[in-house]
Amino acid sequence: MNPLLQIQSLHASIQGFQLESIDFSLQAGETLGIVGESGSGKTLLSHLILRLIKDYQVQGGKILFVGEDLLQFKESQMQSLRGKGISYIFQEPLSALNPLQKVKKQLGEAIWIHNPNIAKTALQEKILELLTNVNLPTKVLESYPYELSGGQRQRVCIAIALANSPKILIADEPTTALDSTTQAQILNLLKDLQKKFNLSILFISHNLAVVAKLCPKLIVLHQGKIIESGATQEILQNPKNPYTKLLIQSLGFHYNQESYDTQTLLKVKNLSVQYPIKKSFWGKTLESFTALQPLSFELKEGESLGIIGESGSGKSSLAHGLCRLLDSQIIQGEVNLLGKNFFALKGEELRKARKEIQIIFQDPFSSLNPKMNISQILREGVKAHQKELHWDFKNLQEKITQSLFDVGLDESYLKRYPNELSGGQRQRISIARSLILRPKVLILDEPTSALDRATQSQILALLLNLSKQYHLSYLCISHDLSVIASLCQNVFVLKEGKMLEYGATQEVFKSPKHPYVKTLLEAAH
Repeated sequence: MNPLLQIQSLHASIQGFQLESIDFSLQAGETLGIVGESGSGKTLLSHLILRLIKDYQVQGGKILFVGEDLLQFKESQMQSLRGKGISYIFQEPLSALNPLQKVKKQLGEAIWIHNPNIAKTALQEKILELLTNVNLPTKVLESYPYELSGGQRQRVCIAIALANSPKILIADEPTTALDSTTQAQILNLLKDLQKKFNLSILFISHNLAVVAKLCPKLIVLHQGKIIESGATQEILQNPKNPYTKLLIQSLGFHYNQESYDTQTLLKVKNLSVQYPIKKSFWGKTLESFTALQPLSFELKEGESLGIIGESGSGKSSLAHGLCRLLDSQIIQGEVNLLGKNFFALKGEELRKARKEIQIIFQDPFSSLNPKMNISQILREGVKAHQKELHWDFKNLQEKITQSLFDVGLDESYLKRYPNELSGGQRQRISIARSLILRPKVLILDEPTSALDRATQSQILALLLNLSKQYHLSYLCISHDLSVIASLCQNVFVLKEGKMLEYGATQEVFKSPKHPYVKTLLEAAH
């Protein structure tokens, strides 16, 4: 049988990166995994298949789809192919979806673009059919992307990709930003859709464990070259390349067992968050939604505390509440930071205290201003605290340089812009921006979710070193249990705003008491 997609001896350079001797094929109804770290060429290769990038040069080889070389197609032919012959599911659904359009409009647009003469009733029927295929209720049609959970947004992206019955689905890190239970649901959905529509899936991921669950065959990509390929189980059991062995060794939990008998920096008592969903004419709250039920915990100097929970569990509400990024009417309880009632502080006192608790956001590409270079980004945080810092230009330059060195970068990065950096480098800049003010507490909101295993390990090692060097305390929010195990001595689990379990990480992971925690751990293995 002729393969549906066949790449033959492909040699191409893209934005200075070289893909060399790429050879593989994809049969009808087959799932093939492509595994590699950040910068290995996974996404560039997938973008080249659909010609989603402009600045590329092909030195040799072919990309055959149903026997035709896509490299010879005109742009008009590629436009007809995209979404119909081959569809693409992007890594970050919030970025892939239009924030200004409701789901109904976006699904309709995806269908209409290849069927401009479709009748209105047929269009409505097709939209409902797509929702059914991805197990979404009809009420999401009137929602905007930001009103949906991460899992729901990814299901919408899958529905859009299926809109015109493609033969091949390219899934680019489709579960990276999702918690382990939602991740398992999306993987099961892709399996079901493949059987139902005889889809061929090219599944791209840095997570070998995820690929192993979905793909019978895989390719390992490293620095633009295929270093290993074959049956997934054979590669997992008998890897030949040292890099593949390193990827396999990174699977599983490695616990941080350091203990701390130090002062308490952060003490939280009965913290709760309620969002108003209905108000009277005079502004009085008539109805509210409880995002976080009252919870209490402590964080010692040098300690790392993990917070685990699926989308909608209240993790982000907790993080934003602790940083006082929420309205005071929404959040209740006591937060004692360095011996002071943080929630009672106002004006100048509050501004000074904010320096002691910083947050590193999940997506560094979104949290770094694309119009600023790295030097401007690092200076920006200092401006708000210039009064008490009293740094002159020379001091500031020294602090900026030191913060870069702290995260393993040098001064050559100062004139670069975020789009010129890899995911790992952007996250290092985010850490440097927070470190420059020398905070006592760092809130890490999914600090490694968008990174491959190798880069993830580097960032975790960096965070551990910084904690020792500067006696930093971390509140680490993550859906990745291996990240929590590596970084955090203690952990608590949230579900629907309620704390289910709280204790030493190793104890909770090895002997979970709550059924939900057991389910999370089973999904992670």
